Amino acid sequence: MVKEELAKEFPLFSSFSEKEIEEIAKYLNYEVFPEGEVLFEEGDPGDWIFFIVKGKVGLFRSDPFGNDVKVAAIDAGTPLGELSFFSDHYHSSKAVALKETHALVLDKEGYEKLKQEDPALAVKLLEMITRVIAERLKEMNKKFVDTVCFIWGGPKG
Repeated sequence: MVKEELAKEFPLFSSFSEKEIEEIAKYLNYEVFPEGEVLFEEGDPGDWIFFIVKGKVGLFRSDPFGNDVKVAAIDAGTPLGELSFFSDHYHSSKAVALKETHALVLDKEGYEKLKQEDPALAVKLLEMITRVIAERLKEMNKKFVDTVCFIWGGPKG
């Protein structure tokens, strides 16, 4: 169990009431990952969601020659691993602490307990994570459109 104060440090929990934070804290663990530590490997099962409280995590993909290529950096205040967690797929990248990283960690067992014991809170958590995923998708869509318009010479019409 993690102290409620730690959950309060994560900005995405700001819409949660004191009581909700106390309740969700029961299902979270607090972990510290030293710089260079691997949180998960490409191909690992998505058994956890990491809520990055402090630090920075790099996401790396293997290129055809077996080299790790950084594809993104995840800053504090952001969840990590949620797509694999909810889709029951393997991680498509490797996550490495770029500097000492502190995270609240929710595992599958904890999430299942939360759903059984407080379904409304589980839904609220899921909605919060869905908003983050939607924002990421919106950013990726914008990058895609900007790239396509650049390549094709801009929008026609």
